[in-house]
Amino acid sequence: MSLMIRPIEQNDVEICGKIGYEAHKTISFAHGYPSEQPSEEFGIRLIRRLLGNPNSWGVLAERQGKTLGSIFLHKFPPSPVAVIGPLTVHPSAKGGVGRMLMDAALTQARKQNHHQVRLVQSPSHIRSFVLYTKSGFTLREPLFLMQGQPLKGRNNTSSANVRLVRDDNDISVCNEFCKSVYGFSREMELRQAKDQGVAAMIERDGVITGYAAGIGIFGHAVAKSNEDLKALIANASAILGPGFFAPARNHEVINWLLENGFQIGWPANLMTIGPYQEPLTPFLPSLAY
Repeated sequence: MSLMIRPIEQNDVEICGKIGYEAHKTISFAHGYPSEQPSEEFGIRLIRRLLGNPNSWGVLAERQGKTLGSIFLHKFPPSPVAVIGPLTVHPSAKGGVGRMLMDAALTQARKQNHHQVRLVQSPSHIRSFVLYTKSGFTLREPLFLMQGQPLKGRNNTSSANVRLVRDDNDISVCNEFCKSVYGFSREMELRQAKDQGVAAMIERDGVITGYAAGIGIFGHAVAKSNEDLKALIANASAILGPGFFAPARNHEVINWLLENGFQIGWPANLMTIGPYQEPLTPFLPSLAY
């Protein structure tokens, strides 16, 4: 029986959201982790939000009219990186559904001239790691989702000034700092965080030494040193979402977070296709990259 790939429509939102919830629940239950999608309502809201985002593209797979899974591809102009996620397939689905969805998303990325594609993978889901590896992705960075309460300035030993990103000049300076770390800017995400009042930057002697587009699962941060990164985390007024990702290999920051009451929620892997410049200074990735 042939499998059909087609664009997600409004009347597909509920079923795609429910499948996303079921897929994440099955994997997390098997390994004792909290689910990334805690309820059907969460999964449905997520699909609805992505479907309404002009920078997101989504398709589903169906066989004989039955929806089996879905995938989204996102762009973040002016960043050259396209991001895949979520890719969800119903636990009972057979017949290469995930591979066909991934092939469709990678084909779309090429049509959009995106030669860098990234995603964050759950290492407990071996099948997805195999799929992503066979699709050309390389593991770049093991991550931990760090969960805890905002420190609101406590345990911040830095003498630097942490303040909100206020205007276009701040955006421009942060963009240049980001380029020095990633090789490109993440301006769209930074502007969104500024509009939400959660983008912060750190200054030492009048020089910008880092910024955070919110401390949370959808935010990212780059800093000149671990002290600067810790200051950005310590001065965040809120932890947005279920937590934030930190590179597992950054022992100093992970240990500092654990000593300050944070816990590890679950592990993850940052994986990429195409050119990849390893960040040259301490950083926090988002759920995207």
